[in-house]
Amino acid sequence: MTDLSIIIPARNEEFLQTTIENCLDNIRGNTEIIAILDGYWPNPGIKQHARVNIVHFEEPIGQRAAVNRGALMSTAKFIMKLDAHCA
Repeated sequence: MTDLSIIIPARNEEFLQTTIENCLDNIRGNTEIIAILDGYWPNPGIKQHARVNIVHFEEPIGQRAAVNRGALMSTAKFIMKLDAHCA
């Protein structure tokens, strides 16, 4: 079981890759990142990493629904939401 899932809902966020990289540089323990792409594909794409799960929705579902979907996917003891433009 994962200790923490970081859920990042994103729609047209130019800093998503930077946010994910910053999380990877600073996470501790058994932590995963779940990035929800809400109705778009980032260009350039998100780099693959063992701790990063990318979920894509063809049609936008909204921030709250994206966070809820990420929470349903999580097997972690704790979850947190992070905006896609944070470092």
